[in-house]
This record gives sequence, structure tokens and C-alpha cells, in this order.
Amino acid sequence: MHSNTIINLEKNMIAVKRTMEKTGLNVNLSKLENLIEETAKGKNEIEMNLKHSLGTKEDINFNSSKDVSTILTEILGVNPVTTRSGRCSTARRILKGIHNPLTDEIIKYRDLERLLSSLNAIHNATDKAKGKIYCTYDDACPSGRLYTKSYSFQSIPETARSVIYADNGCSFILADYDSFELRILSALAHDTYFKDCWAKGRDLHRKVVSDMKGIPYDSVTKKQRQLGKALNFGLAYGMAAGGLVRKLDIPTDEAQALMDNYKSKIPAIESFKIEAIKKARATGFTETYHGRKRFLPDITSPYIRDRKKAERRVINTMIQGTAADIVKFALIELHAQGFIINTMVHDSILLTVPEDRVESSLKQIKEIMEIEINGMTFKVTCRTGHAWLDCCK
Repeated sequence: MHSNTIINLEKNMIAVKRTMEKTGLNVNLSKLENLIEETAKGKNEIEMNLKHSLGTKEDINFNSSKDVSTILTEILGVNPVTTRSGRCSTARRILKGIHNPLTDEIIKYRDLERLLSSLNAIHNATDKAKGKIYCTYDDACPSGRLYTKSYSFQSIPETARSVIYADNGCSFILADYDSFELRILSALAHDTYFKDCWAKGRDLHRKVVSDMKGIPYDSVTKKQRQLGKALNFGLAYGMAAGGLVRKLDIPTDEAQALMDNYKSKIPAIESFKIEAIKKARATGFTETYHGRKRFLPDITSPYIRDRKKAERRVINTMIQGTAADIVKFALIELHAQGFIINTMVHDSILLTVPEDRVESSLKQIKEIMEIEINGMTFKVTCRTGHAWLDCCK
């Protein structure tokens, strides 16, 4: 039954993908060109200010680890962090941890450089005669996830979404699953901790910090909430204590204590992961809730590195693959009901509806998308706007 479900799912997705590929996205070219000009100007100003601060007119590549490492050692007197291969690392996390105005500006420069690259890529990919950008959909991912390529809509940065707009007389609706992957994990694990938290309208990340550190829920700060987020997603996907140390810059013993406490207070999650890996080891594959199989030959590998990688894929596939299946079911039903679907980005779907049908469409979209698995309803938040960026606020 399950295998037929996936076969029919992919068969029905063919027409949906073709329609989305033909629909594309409207691009405001003049606005895009202005944004490119502003971004280039901002990047150049930062570059000039950096060179002035360094007292040099020489060519310095602020994207280069070698050049930035020289600045760290010779100007700031900071010993650069080296990777396992012995190369110096000037990753964003490293530079941010230095807490220096110079490195802060280098981060800003790099951010603008990446944004400029993305904006130019959008401009190059846009059909100038039609004022549209198109993509093709690739579902070769073993988990079943659907990706966009040539041009990749999923790589469009948030700032650039201001130039993507709905047809005249229409509005975008961005329908996004709330805490999607963690809700799927909770449903598959038959967990009650997550479910109770959401049922009471509480923020899961804050609740975890409150319980793990023994502090009042209302006193959890925004920074502390990041710890809860790191624990929830990190432990869901098999992160070890070392990963938490690097992510939050905390001592190893503190990271391990937090993880041990987490596992003891939310036992269903850890039990589910252990059983899922055990089953995959016995069968040689893992599968999503709807029966999409992914074979994992390395799950019994004698090499621990390969085996651990396969074990992480067991859980990743069960969560992300189930998410992919649910999104595809939603896309098929929305398409069948006559909705214009512009694209999907991971767990969200972007649609175009006439302005006089926004309210009725919101209700219909939620009815289609908010399905239930094992007593867990997957909530959807819908945002509207004439530009894609308006839906992201």
C-alpha cells in the first residue's frame, strides 16, 4: 500500500511541476537594477573604509582567508583558527567571535558581496522580454525533497524577494508550515512533551531552556532561546556535544550535561531514534511515514564514520522525507483545486490569488494543507502581499 502511495504521489506531481515551471515569477527589472546599484555602492564604500582603516591602497581580497588571516595576525594580533587541513579559517562565526569593528566590517562586506552575486544571477536568469524568471524542479534527492534549479528559486535571498511581485489585481499568499520538522519528529515518536507545549501555546525553544536549566519560562531571554533551538534541532538530527560546543561556544561538560538532561526529560525522542536506527540496520533501509524508502548500504559498515553518517540519514530521511511527501500532497491538491502555484521553497508554498478572493483562499488553503498524523496537526501560517518580501515579514 505504501509503495503505491508514493508511486501515485510522484505520478500526480508531474503535472504540478510542469505547471509551476511554466508559471515562473514576475521580476521588477528596474527595481532589481536599482538594488544591484545600491548594493554595489555599499560594498565599495565598505571596501574603501576598510582600506583606509588599514592604511593601505593595495589590492586586498576581503573574501580571501589568506588575506584576512594576514589582517588578523599583523593588524589585530589575533592568532587565526586553523582547520584540520591546516588552513586558516576566517568563517563568519570566527570573525564574529573576535568582537572588533574591523572584523564586523569585513562580515558586512562579505554579506553584500554574496547579495550582489545573487542579485546579478537573478538579473542574468530573467527573461527580459517577459519580465519573468523560470526554474526547473529536481526531485532526485533520496529523501524525496523537491529542489529548484536553473534558476534556483530557493537560493533567492530575502532582500531580493522585494523585486518579485504578483500579477496585477492579484496578491501572493505564502503558506508556511509552522515548526514543521519538529512537529513531524514529535508525531513519529509519539511524543507528548512537544505536543503539550504547542497545545498550551508555548514557544518550544523557550520551554526547553526553561526545563533544562531550571529557570522560569517568562525569564528566558532571546539569546537563551537560541540554546533551546540548538538542542531541539541538534538532537533531532544526531548532533554530538562537540557540535553544541561549536554552535554556542560553551564548555564541553556544560554541553554534555544539557544534552543528557534533554534526553532524560524528553525520552520519547531518543527512544524513537534508537528504534529507527535499529530497524534500518535490520532491513537495510529507512522510510518516511507514507512509505518512501531510502536504502542505506553503509548502515552496517565496519567503518564508524560511514556507519554514523548512515545513522544520521535514517532520522534525516524520516523527518525531511515525510515533510517532502506532505508538501507534495498539498501541492497536488492545491493544483487540483485550481490554485496558481508559483513555487515552493522547502516547507512553504507561494501562490497567486485574485485580490477579491484572498480571504476565501486563505481558509481553503489551510483546510487543504493542515493534515494530521498520529494526533499531531501540522499548522500552517499564511501571509499575504503584492511582493514576495511582504509575505516574509
